[in-house]
Amino acid sequence: MSLSAFVLSARSLETIGAWQAAIDALGFKLTLTVEADQRIDALSGHLPAVWEGHEAGFECELGDAGAVENFLDDCDEAQPRGPWSQILEIYYVGIANIAGVAIAGAVYAHATGGVFWNGEDGERVDAERAIAYARKTETDIRDMLEGRQV
Repeated sequence: MSLSAFVLSARSLETIGAWQAAIDALGFKLTLTVEADQRIDALSGHLPAVWEGHEAGFECELGDAGAVENFLDDCDEAQPRGPWSQILEIYYVGIANIAGVAIAGAVYAHATGGVFWNGEDGERVDAERAIAYARKTETDIRDMLEGRQV
C-alpha cells in the first residue's frame, strides 16, 4: 500500500538543486540523490533520497493548473481553492520515507509559498506549519526507528 501527500503552490521550483538548497537552508538532513540540474517539471517517478542514513525516496510528479483542478474537484478536504497553479504529487512506502516526504513536501511548500496536504491525515497546512509538522515527523520517525515509543 502506498501513502500520499501533495503540495499546492502558485509556482514551482526549477531544479533539484534549488529544492536541495531550500532543504539545507532549513537545516534538514535530507539529501535528494539526483543531479542538481535536473528540472523538477521533468520529474515523473522515483526520486531517490537519503535521510539520516536511511533510504527515504518517494515517487513524485509535478502537475499543472489542470491537475490542480482535478485534485480539488476530487477532494473536498483540500479547500479553499486558493491561487494554486501547480501540484506536486508524492507517493511513498516505508517508515523512513515518511520523514523524507514530510521534509521534502514541507520545504517545497515553504520555498514556493504553497500548502502541504498529507493525504493520509487529511490535514492541509500552510508553509510555516508544514515545517513544524516535518520537524515533529522527523523526531517521531527517528524514535520509531530507534525502537522508542512514539
